[in-house]
Amino acid sequence: MKTLSVVLPVYNEEETLKNVLKQIKKVNVLEIIVVANGCKDASVKIAKEEGCTVKVIEKRMSPHEARMEGAKTAKGDAVLFVDGDIILSASELERFVQPLLFEHSDVVLNKWGKMNAFNRSELMWSTVMHHAIGKPHHANAYLKAPYGVLLNVLKNYWELPPLSLFVTFLTQYRVSMSMSIETQGKGSFRPFDRPLRSKERIQSYQQLLQTYYTLASNRKRRVDMLAQPIPVVEHGWGKLSSFYGGKQLSVIVPVCNEEQTIKQVIAEARKLEPLEIIVVINGSTDQSEAYAKEQGVKTLVYDGRLGHDCGRAAGALAATGDILLFIDGDFVLSAQELYPFASAVASGVDVALNVCEDEAKLTHVVQGWKYVLNETVGRKDLLMSSMTAVPHAISRECLQKIGTESLVMPPFAQVKAIIEDFHVQAVHHVDVNKFNRFRYSEHLPLKNHSPTAELIIHDHIFAFLSYLQPD
Repeated sequence: MKTLSVVLPVYNEEETLKNVLKQIKKVNVLEIIVVANGCKDASVKIAKEEGCTVKVIEKRMSPHEARMEGAKTAKGDAVLFVDGDIILSASELERFVQPLLFEHSDVVLNKWGKMNAFNRSELMWSTVMHHAIGKPHHANAYLKAPYGVLLNVLKNYWELPPLSLFVTFLTQYRVSMSMSIETQGKGSFRPFDRPLRSKERIQSYQQLLQTYYTLASNRKRRVDMLAQPIPVVEHGWGKLSSFYGGKQLSVIVPVCNEEQTIKQVIAEARKLEPLEIIVVINGSTDQSEAYAKEQGVKTLVYDGRLGHDCGRAAGALAATGDILLFIDGDFVLSAQELYPFASAVASGVDVALNVCEDEAKLTHVVQGWKYVLNETVGRKDLLMSSMTAVPHAISRECLQKIGTESLVMPPFAQVKAIIEDFHVQAVHHVDVNKFNRFRYSEHLPLKNHSPTAELIIHDHIFAFLSYLQPD
């Protein structure tokens, strides 16, 4: 049977520390190492009185760094990490470390309990991290105390940030995550601690992505076509509107074989009194082009497929309005559903997004990538709302600043708008999933995800790394 060291970082936890130590002492442990992480209370005194080994750190470290500092002095065969502000029973701790002590595993992780909006962030990061390394997301275990690891494993990875360390465990060692110890809602409330944890997580995630993920190329997008003259074959109808406080609206509709819906799409868009409706014929082989011309709209015709989102960028290049509203040609949305996006931009919003906060889809990896990107750029309030989805609208001023070409990669365009301090807001919810046309070549899952999902994920990775490494 292996021997066990317990590492316990503390930060001003004199109110709970005695009870935490009382439970740990009931377990057969070789030593208890208390890491006083910038403490200013009596925690150090209490730890010494209780016979613990105490390591004092004057300048406060992140929780992960403090745990590793404590583990460097451990003498046991295995190390269990716990928190000083969460009292766990001796029976829980004893059962939790059994796989380590009896050599059934190299690492033990806490299997999370029921997930909800309160811990949505952890769930999202865990989801996208599992996807990035190609591991199924069966359990939401993560490097959050309590967790344990054999010392001869851990000593090889002292300097790894937490996510990279977690990935190393998952990919190279035997990991047990069968037991759940509820810690949610327990412990001290420290809002001032969150920036430190967030920075640590984002930095380690940057390293993880650079190590484990190869960015997709733009071969599925004909970006080169945007540098060529705009092929306007029909100039179309339009009118000056009084709906938008003197501003004028351009509606942009990329189309590929949408003859069944395009007439109705145009009819609804026309109710918005746009200066122009721009239909971008994107490699269509049916009657979409003829129907668009019949309806008297500005028509751009590309014989070959431009690829995802290039049609939007092409339409934006041809647009002359102050407000650009982007919709799709494969499903019909009423003018009543579309108006809030154009109206929001008329009222001062620069990027008006479709509200996406569906709790039922928290574990979908595409939604996860949207969420973590928004959180990374400081817009956690946007949840999963993204320029990847339609409808959305953008102001002329914002478009000129971020560059029309950025629209070919919507998450990147969104990040640029946020960095440039434009007003980005989720303004109205339209459930486009129930309308969106299913295309076998794009939406049928191959391996883990559909080609469209994989493209969207790569776009988010590109935007993520572009934000963290702007040069």
